[in-house]
Amino acid sequence: MSTPTKSLVAEDVEIVRRILSHIDAGTTDEGEVWREPVQNYLDPSRFTDEMQVLRSFPSVYLPSAAIPNEGDHAERITYGVPLFAVRGRDGRARVFRNACRHRGLALVEGPGCSHALVCRYHGWTYRLDGSLSHVPHAHAFPDLDMSTRGLVEVESREVAGLIIISPLDLPATGTSQHHADAAMAALSDGSPWRDKLLPAEKLVFVEATTRHMNWKILVEQFLEGYHIRSTHKDTFFPIQYDDLNVVEAFGPNSRIAFPYRNIERLRDRPESGWTTDGRVTYVYHLFPNVMFATFPDQVLLIIIDPVDVATSLVTIYSMGTPEVAQNLSANGGEHNNPAEGARNLLDTGALEDNEMSAGVQRGLPAGANTFLEFGRHESAIGRFHATLDERLAQFTGPAA
Repeated sequence: MSTPTKSLVAEDVEIVRRILSHIDAGTTDEGEVWREPVQNYLDPSRFTDEMQVLRSFPSVYLPSAAIPNEGDHAERITYGVPLFAVRGRDGRARVFRNACRHRGLALVEGPGCSHALVCRYHGWTYRLDGSLSHVPHAHAFPDLDMSTRGLVEVESREVAGLIIISPLDLPATGTSQHHADAAMAALSDGSPWRDKLLPAEKLVFVEATTRHMNWKILVEQFLEGYHIRSTHKDTFFPIQYDDLNVVEAFGPNSRIAFPYRNIERLRDRPESGWTTDGRVTYVYHLFPNVMFATFPDQVLLIIIDPVDVATSLVTIYSMGTPEVAQNLSANGGEHNNPAEGARNLLDTGALEDNEMSAGVQRGLPAGANTFLEFGRHESAIGRFHATLDERLAQFTGPAA
């Protein structure tokens, strides 16, 4: 008889135990100290190497909630490559390079829903599976083989509410392919996030903002709670703990638990009824550039796309249960709506985080530091940088 597979992350009851133990002891999860060279945030050649590596590994592209129905499509530039995803008549989500096969016009601009994908320029038309179905005045292209001129697909798979894409660049060697396959395996097991993400199946809103910061600084702001008291003294600190986190790793990915103060109400209840719902925010870091965070009324999926060494595009997908999404719609986003109130709190907290990240970016060229220091209570950040360094060594070193 087979042995049940051990969960890659702890169950709610174990997380509650660990949090209550930390509260009693005045402690938090600890890891290794990391020092990241300041030059790694400023050097354009380092950024070029990072982009090469990011395009050589699989990554999360979109939440399934962005294209729930047949014909739904959405686009995003990923590591400098224009892509879009569309839900086919067979229910399958497919990802394509966003260019018409005639003159290269970007086929999809923004979200929408279509029975077919029609190029605005000359009317070349593609089915939802990417195959070319119609060319106006086809006799003008005597050598055109329509069966070979469909949209260029990027291999992808849908896993527990997320659309995962394969590497955008072909691996240089068999060893490179092995590393990319291992990374895909780590993203293809949705068990760590399935129960937290799948209930939030309705897209509430999408927001994309350009931030004049290195992409790694933006990732870092999600991965530690050491800043709660100082940065969020009037927003998150009244309801959460400062410098108290449970940190878990699965493959190159991480999950960080940020507990609310109301978790102490569970002390007098039997463990069989313990749940982290409404008592913990989980931040899942799906390496390299995707986070999603769980909140009582919504889940936020945050994708940080590097643009250049000092610029990033941050796209936030807010998702909720069908009930929450319907409630927001029915109330027109009014401020007396509890879900809208929670969103306002999160928006304010995000502004505070971004202000700190912008300050870090401004301070990098000051010459005061040769490295940034991440202490034992910021271990998820050190792990992020260590994993990126490993991949850079694999793909940009002499043996790549």
